[in-house]
Amino acid sequence: MGRKATDPIGKELFMIVLRNGIAFFDSSKRVQYPQNLVELSFKCSYKVSEVSRELGISSRQLERMFHAALGLTPKAWMREQRMVRARQLIREGCSLKSIALLLGFKRYSHFNTEIQAYYGMSPTRLVSSEKSLCFDSERQFA
Repeated sequence: MGRKATDPIGKELFMIVLRNGIAFFDSSKRVQYPQNLVELSFKCSYKVSEVSRELGISSRQLERMFHAALGLTPKAWMREQRMVRARQLIREGCSLKSIALLLGFKRYSHFNTEIQAYYGMSPTRLVSSEKSLCFDSERQFA
């Protein structure tokens, strides 16, 4: 298989799944992309095409790397990261509308649908459950 002329890196890339994210390395084992993929996905509004563009690889190449390393598509992995980040922001007390905006949802209704599908409850109910979990844990240590 020959290298594509459009490959700006000119080196083989592979990714390593780390405990706190995913790092990309070039074939000479030097870190090619110091920021992990969680941060890069957030920066690119969780869009596979933008992430692959930032990495200088095709969306298909990124998909193959994800499948080999995680058994997931980049879109599925990014969706999961987006929902995890939403829950973290809820725990930090951010408003639901600001979370939706921050995570790149164009419409609040889409954010609502995604939360409902992922967590099995509405964003408002998720906020309530997070508050009660926090309250219960505080009560245990009081």
